[in-house]
Amino acid sequence: MKGWEYIPIFDYFVSQFKGRGFIVLNDTYVTDDSGTGIVHQAPAFGEEDYRICLENKIITEDGFLPCPVDEQGRFTQEVADFAGIYVKEADKNIQKILKQKNRLIIQSQLKHSYPFCWR
Repeated sequence: MKGWEYIPIFDYFVSQFKGRGFIVLNDTYVTDDSGTGIVHQAPAFGEEDYRICLENKIITEDGFLPCPVDEQGRFTQEVADFAGIYVKEADKNIQKILKQKNRLIIQSQLKHSYPFCWR
């Protein structure tokens, strides 16, 4: 799957990253023994995410870094559907919109550990 381009489930950053930001990447830190084996890259929120995006030329050291969450953990205006909502409080609304857009394949819960930070 590496290198496959995909249609993002939301179009908030398509204009800034079309043709380079919505592709499948591989890295050794992603495994299925402690989670799903799939991870979304958010370069403003993690060292590994930043490294992977930099190595794959999705971002540059001096370029635009998408960060749609403010200091209180709420979505910014860039994420119009959820602006002002705390990220974890938006989960049900995000799922609802994904269902409406026919972009939710299956809805279930999977308990696993991951480094969550409100940022």
